[in-house]
Amino acid sequence: MKIFVTGKSGIGKTTLLKKVNEFCLKRGITTCGFITEEVRKDNVRVGFTLVDLKTGESFDFASIFKETPYKFGKYFLDMDKFNIIIEDIFCQEGEVFILDEIGKMEFLSDRFRERLYSLLESDKNIIASLHRDFIPDFKKYGKIYYLTYDNRDTVQEEIKKELINI
Repeated sequence: MKIFVTGKSGIGKTTLLKKVNEFCLKRGITTCGFITEEVRKDNVRVGFTLVDLKTGESFDFASIFKETPYKFGKYFLDMDKFNIIIEDIFCQEGEVFILDEIGKMEFLSDRFRERLYSLLESDKNIIASLHRDFIPDFKKYGKIYYLTYDNRDTVQEEIKKELINI
């Protein structure tokens, strides 16, 4: 099972993946992977924190405040730490990999791309949020849901049904 959730920024992709993770844990389905949380200051997004689902550890992946040699748009990226964390995350065991997100910032890491494509070619179960520009490249790997305000609950229920069958 490989499921990708895409849609406009702020539509609820991360929220959906958090709910899917909670559902899995309640059902005894082991998960691993990561969630990317927005960091806001005065109601303005100023960065992203990456949270390891297995360990609960987190680190600031992107920030407008902490300068690094790596930049994407207005964000400075901690790619050195990201590469280390990604190695750990992709070596974890779980019945379902939850990846939030497969996006342009993450794709700046060669290590992330290599580990991701290896995972996609495996028989592992994956549920991931996917940047909408990547839809053409990823539709060959699995099912893609385009999330909207109207279908968020329906998509969540469909994913839960598929999880029950693994």
